Amino acid sequence: MDQLIAIAFIALLVFFVVKVGSILWRIAGVLFLLFIIYMYKDQVITQVQNFIADPNFGGLWQSVSSFFGDLFDKVAGFVSTVIE
Repeated sequence: MDQLIAIAFIALLVFFVVKVGSILWRIAGVLFLLFIIYMYKDQVITQVQNFIADPNFGGLWQSVSSFFGDLFDKVAGFVSTVIE
């Protein structure tokens, strides 16, 4: 149930950022994206360095999918914490 709520939260955020013409929503979306990048910058830097040292496109796909899976789990955990 928490995962469905997290998906709905992310979908609504993307919807408001893209469809709503308000500059405030676009700024909020960019700030949220910058926050996500800031939180995961160490992991991204490590993955990029590993890929440059040994370019493995299959491993890259696995790393990207696990990164977004972890991100989704964190958002689902945050949403479940807020709901409780």
